[in-house]
Amino acid sequence: MKENPNEIQLPDFLLVHPELKDDPVNKQGQIGFVTAAILNTDEFYIGFDDFEVGFYSADALLVLKPPGDIYDLLHHNALTLSVDDFKDLKNIALLLDHGTEKHVRKAMELVQKNDGIRIAATIGLDQLLGISQNRGLKR
Repeated sequence: MKENPNEIQLPDFLLVHPELKDDPVNKQGQIGFVTAAILNTDEFYIGFDDFEVGFYSADALLVLKPPGDIYDLLHHNALTLSVDDFKDLKNIALLLDHGTEKHVRKAMELVQKNDGIRIAATIGLDQLLGISQNRGLKR
């Protein structure tokens, strides 16, 4: 089956940015999954474990970096990271190497529990998709 070059694979799980302002469903720092997306208007509907759905722009959502990027960070910053941060980042990279939905969810849970590694382990969905933002963290 030939893949459609216009299709984009969205991540299995996302983290609502913990510093998001004005979240009408109050899911800052929570893990969710894409239920619907309209890329050309930057609209993402994110479902949560409690069956609630929130509406977000890509700059309000964080996704996990590829494991290779995390391994590179570990290699270059091994002496400056705390033992706990190093361990969590290494575990995230290993979980992402497995690539199953269960492992990716567990990796995102590690980010959720350790705010100190959020910047090292995640990027904005807007950056991943190449969506330019002028608004900041609004919805």
